[in-house]
Amino acid sequence: MKIAVVGAGAMGSLFGGYLSQKNDVYLVDIWAEHVQAINENGLKIEEQDGQIRIFHPKATTDAKTVGVVELAVVFVKSIQTIEAMEENISLIGPDTMVLSLQNGYGNDADIRKFVDKKNIVLGTTAHGCTMKEPGFVYHAGVGQNHIGPVSSDRNAAEIVAAVLNECDLITDVSDDVMKLVWNKLFVNVGINAITALIDRTNACIADNPCANAVSKALVYEAVATANAGGANFDAATVFANVVEVARKTGLNRSSMLQDVSKKRKTEIDKINGAIVKEAEAHGVDVPANRLIVNLIHAKE
Repeated sequence: MKIAVVGAGAMGSLFGGYLSQKNDVYLVDIWAEHVQAINENGLKIEEQDGQIRIFHPKATTDAKTVGVVELAVVFVKSIQTIEAMEENISLIGPDTMVLSLQNGYGNDADIRKFVDKKNIVLGTTAHGCTMKEPGFVYHAGVGQNHIGPVSSDRNAAEIVAAVLNECDLITDVSDDVMKLVWNKLFVNVGINAITALIDRTNACIADNPCANAVSKALVYEAVATANAGGANFDAATVFANVVEVARKTGLNRSSMLQDVSKKRKTEIDKINGAIVKEAEAHGVDVPANRLIVNLIHAKE
């Protein structure tokens, strides 16, 4: 299959490398040094056991050189989705499937501006990856992918799952993809902004009683928002999962903390900001999320 990965940061590179084992893969990214390193030396992926594997996807800064693909995997930051789709529209044909494993809420709505919803697949991944240097990433965590269709048509999701599974990226298909998206969003809502503001790793959500209390307020508001829109989550169960994820990933620096540390724009508007937006639509009061969005923007 001809595949383009739009946004070849750490996670995009990981998936592109693995997919290149049995597919014609193009990594599309604006980082010229990274693109050059991949084309000259291959893409190096260091596994958790220390093994370094070398893959050979093609890489480019210009999507027009690639042409239409069968599958586009979007790995840019959620705040960049519309811009990335506009700039790489030459990859998209009438039958192109688009997979988003991005953080945040609302990526499907952004992609629907460019792609028929029957060809859009959303999901979550438990893999973790960090960039070591141009052309070299560290596969920090191995896990399962859960994906599902945006429409009632499962065909695209089934095809994408088969492609991922064939390349050692274990994936299942769910009929309730929005439940997956919400569960991932709850984790990001309860961890990312707090760690970014107090400059601590994820463990603070489990170990610091003050950070834990703020996280609980944010998550409970998010659950109330989701339930107002027709979901049926139990807030206590959801928050217990957030704390467990924070404990298991205790040494991790969240993506938002990394962004703040490097003075980059964060994804706050697609995480806690998405809760504020959805809450307004359903008449739910979310003062904690509104406050933390303003604090992150102030820090930016």
